[in-house]
Amino acid sequence: MNESAPPGAYVTVTHVETGEVVRHLGPYDTAAAARTAAGEQAGQPLIWSRDPETWRAEKYPLAYHVPADTTALS
Repeated sequence: MNESAPPGAYVTVTHVETGEVVRHLGPYDTAAAARTAAGEQAGQPLIWSRDPETWRAEKYPLAYHVPADTTALS
């Protein structure tokens, strides 16, 4: 069993133009809670898009990334 990261969802905040990681937020119980917290950090609700593995939102100059919570699909 690989336990390299503590349980929970984290938000990775990056600079849009450089891709540099600015900060990490979390852990949160679910990806939904992490997305809500990212909006609070940004100071406004964020519009999220999802690929199979990651949720992404942008409030220039920052982008917010949250791993998709695959356990919530049941």
